[in-house]
Amino acid sequence: MPRSGTLTVILKLLCLVALLCWSATSTLCELGAQANSTSTSGPISGVVISATTGTPIPRALVQWNDLAVLTDHDGKFVFVDDGSGSKAALQVTKPGFYGSPDGEGVATVSLQGRQQLPLTVRLFPEALITGTLTSTDGIPLPRIVVMAQRSTYSDGIHQWSPAGQSPTNSRGEFRIALPPGDYRLETSFQPRFAGTAKTVIPSTYPPLTSSDTLGNVLHLTAGTEERVALHPEVAATYPVPLKIEQTGDRRNFPRILAHSSTGATIPVNFIRFESGPASRIELPLGTYSLTAFLNLGDTSEYGETSVTVSGQNTPDAVLRMVSVPAIPVEVLVDQGSATTSDKVPVPQQLGLTLNAMQQTGLFGNSSTGVLQSRDRSYFRPSPGTYRLVSRGAGPWFIKSATYGTTDLLQNDLTVTPGAGSSPIMLTVSNQTGSLQGATSIHGVPVPAWIYLIPTGPSANSIYSVRSSTTGTFNFAYLPAGSYQAVGFELRHQENYRDPNVLSKYAIFVKSVTITAGNKATIDLDAITAEEMLP
Repeated sequence: MPRSGTLTVILKLLCLVALLCWSATSTLCELGAQANSTSTSGPISGVVISATTGTPIPRALVQWNDLAVLTDHDGKFVFVDDGSGSKAALQVTKPGFYGSPDGEGVATVSLQGRQQLPLTVRLFPEALITGTLTSTDGIPLPRIVVMAQRSTYSDGIHQWSPAGQSPTNSRGEFRIALPPGDYRLETSFQPRFAGTAKTVIPSTYPPLTSSDTLGNVLHLTAGTEERVALHPEVAATYPVPLKIEQTGDRRNFPRILAHSSTGATIPVNFIRFESGPASRIELPLGTYSLTAFLNLGDTSEYGETSVTVSGQNTPDAVLRMVSVPAIPVEVLVDQGSATTSDKVPVPQQLGLTLNAMQQTGLFGNSSTGVLQSRDRSYFRPSPGTYRLVSRGAGPWFIKSATYGTTDLLQNDLTVTPGAGSSPIMLTVSNQTGSLQGATSIHGVPVPAWIYLIPTGPSANSIYSVRSSTTGTFNFAYLPAGSYQAVGFELRHQENYRDPNVLSKYAIFVKSVTITAGNKATIDLDAITAEEMLP
């Protein structure tokens, strides 16, 4: 074959090989592109902003699995997803910010639905209460603790919960950082101020009213500062002879509080003389109601009296202590309950408490749980008015609860000194239904907090659960009856038993009826973080 013909054949063969290689490479590239287009891996990006102003938050800590980054000066962050089956949520924190208006320290953000990338994470800036503490004549009061008590609701019961405190400096100044909410301030009791014989009398701000309405509070919104000037009374104290008459041969010391006519509550320190039951307390001028409580194990003693302090010659005050018997708790099984392997619960398993409806001291509503002694269960409350609450979430629920003739699912329990010890009779049932559903925002499934409020008498004031990262939720055991349901993107506690509270979210609230042995379904549009802002 001529030399030129051989070269021509070789060139054709080379071109054919090149064409085949290009075709294979092109096919591999197309397959790779298809694989990338269906892969769930990729960067996880987002921005952290202030929930109140929308401005970026730099140097916020964003955590995902074992990885952590700080946001840049524009509040942005990026993670590379390696597709290895990682967690489906991010956690974001920043000093001076909260993850929700309720004071959650961490913001948790679902990674479900990558179509929402880049993520937007909202943090709520802290609020501040600052101010000064001076006497009525303008002298700074150093080293006095100022305490902030937050108005909260637990199972529909109002409570004052400690939220923060600060001692005053040498100029009487204080500063307390807090989550958004409603507050009152309380100044601490100082029996011997700065080495003098004078007392700094506890005070509250805003001042307590005779009805103690919840409208008389200090409302703080995220990112704001409220400055107040407090002027507790600084007064001399005078001796008050006190005789304590106890049942039997007691030598225990009761806890005594003095409630002044101006609303102040003073913890009393008293000196007991070696001979006889006489003691001495010291109080500023004024009229006081003295209350005493003594814990004696299975029983307790309570006493109260009044005294007017007019100077050095105040007459004797007498505290007569009377027995406050324990209140037994007994459990009966409803006749309509099915015979199952479910063991009948003891009172402790029902999560029972008696929640005080009256104030105890300046703030706080005390609650008492069920106690156990040998083979009996009982409450040991001090005199007052209480609401029976159950936090049980198992297969048994309280169908009825009575104390004598009082229906405790509809009325409060009143405990008086020297009263009898009738038992609280609980009738329980395991005839429950269930509820399932999903939460979403603008049609996209999201995790949210669901609150289920019974519309009829119930020992459980509210049921709550958080839906999964895919938005699904389930209430396994619910007593038959009607309920109202509402969902929030972030945890949100209010008095949902108050119709005025639910009316604020009327377009989001849904009604549902539960029947024994059946599962109901309801889907909720969750209220967004922006819509939760005041």
